[in-house]
Amino acid sequence: MKLRTILSVTIVAMAFCVAAGAAAKPKDSRNVVFYYDATVAGSHLASGTYKIQWQTHSPEVTVSFILGSKVVATAKGKVVDHGRKYSSNSVVYNLSADGAHVIQELHFSGSSEVIEFNQ
Repeated sequence: MKLRTILSVTIVAMAFCVAAGAAAKPKDSRNVVFYYDATVAGSHLASGTYKIQWQTHSPEVTVSFILGSKVVATAKGKVVDHGRKYSSNSVVYNLSADGAHVIQELHFSGSSEVIEFNQ
């Protein structure tokens, strides 16, 4: 009898854990073209098409920059609502004193939320 009760509680607990894991928000991702070599969080990114994947920690995010199947950089940022939806995925750069492009923001098509990087 005791074993049956323990087994029942264990099964219910496992079902709850599986359901909670399924309800967790998945990582968001978009493809973005970098037209210039750039840096983010001290990492160099060659120009090209990257998969940008982020995990939200509201409002902070951890962003992965993926080229092919390899994560080439990660950076911390924050999500900010700019109040207007963007029509395409785009990158906002700042130029450093040596002329290098530094990624400041990522804008995503159909969203007013922007990922900002403080560097």
